[in-house]
Amino acid sequence: MTEFFLFMYAMTALFVLTSMRRNQQERRSSSPALVLAGWGLFSLSSTLALLMAGVAVAIAMGMQVPLATFEALF
Repeated sequence: MTEFFLFMYAMTALFVLTSMRRNQQERRSSSPALVLAGWGLFSLSSTLALLMAGVAVAIAMGMQVPLATFEALF
């Protein structure tokens, strides 16, 4: 299931970034839905980066962080 969500995220990000870049080169404005999707991807990426950084800092400080193992996922 994780692989599916990562694949969908990658395809959506690729589509949004490619479309916005093409619109910029052709000097056209992007549609509001495309801009909203771009901001949504930016927000998701920023939130996940901050959460992972927090977990990394907690582990570096010696806290016991319960993380799922690969075997527990299947």
